[in-house]
Amino acid sequence: MILSVKKTDRLFFETFEAMAAGAAEAALILEEMFRNGKGSDPAACGSRIKDVEHRCDVLVHELVKALHRTFITPIDREDIHDLGARMDDLVDLIDAAASRAVLFRVGGDIPDAADLARIIHRQAEEIRQAVVHLRDPKTIMEHCARINLLEKEGDRLYREAVVRIFDSGRDPIFVIKAKEIIETLEAATDAAEDIAIVFERIILKNQ
Repeated sequence: MILSVKKTDRLFFETFEAMAAGAAEAALILEEMFRNGKGSDPAACGSRIKDVEHRCDVLVHELVKALHRTFITPIDREDIHDLGARMDDLVDLIDAAASRAVLFRVGGDIPDAADLARIIHRQAEEIRQAVVHLRDPKTIMEHCARINLLEKEGDRLYREAVVRIFDSGRDPIFVIKAKEIIETLEAATDAAEDIAIVFERIILKNQ
């Protein structure tokens, strides 16, 4: 069954689309930040991501306000709230990873950080494309499957990265900083999977 949408309901879907676009934008900057390493300007990248994070905070606050004002919603109120909150979590974690890389000044030296950022960016792109097709169950489920596969790849990269960090022979302070950034990146891949779970729940409820 394809979900129907009235004109008055477009606010919710447009907000989801804007938040998903923000997550994809922040994830792209994060990937560039780690991929270019010392050849980039980490502080500038972090500032750009922070701007996106602030923009998404405004969107989720407006979403909650609209939810409280609307008596009949296009999908369950709980799902609207959860989808907005989970998207906000993803952007927050992208911002947290970037902020730590800037603060610790170790971003370009961390094994697998760029590859984990690439996973997050690919997941964010799947989310961005999925939101546009929120009324199409088949398309949504295909995107969810890819998001989940990417999360599994992220888990593998995370485990390998932790081993490499501890085997690097670097000083303990670097190890602590690098491990914290890797853990934050891995948490972001989990947050993307949480969004896929909400997508799947929405589809199952409306079949």
